Amino acid sequence: VGSEMCIRDSCNTLDGVRKYKLLNVIEFDSARKRMTVVVRTPEDRILVICKGADSIIEKRLKPGQGSLGVTQDFLSEFALTGLRTLLIASKEISEEEYQAWSIKYVKAATSIKNKEKEINKVAELLEV
Repeated sequence: VGSEMCIRDSCNTLDGVRKYKLLNVIEFDSARKRMTVVVRTPEDRILVICKGADSIIEKRLKPGQGSLGVTQDFLSEFALTGLRTLLIASKEISEEEYQAWSIKYVKAATSIKNKEKEINKVAELLEV
């Protein structure tokens, strides 16, 4: 956000410092072409924030996003000048959704067999 400067788990805003609790990090992976964080806001909301290649993020957006057409125009313009771009998408989830997902994520992260594949499957549940 233009009026915010974020450093680690807090943000300096025009209204003061906002602290976010980092709940999970799903690291960037060249196959996934994205990374995701799950944070708890000062208002106790849970946000999923995903950053990645435009082609990957676009596939995970809710259909009918009003600003997507304008965003695609900017992406095309940037690509014509040789710039690489990333998109950032976010959504709010309930405490119940987070708790159910978190159990699956811990199981995947501690799996002995195909750990990366299991994490990717569980991450996909949250990133759509």
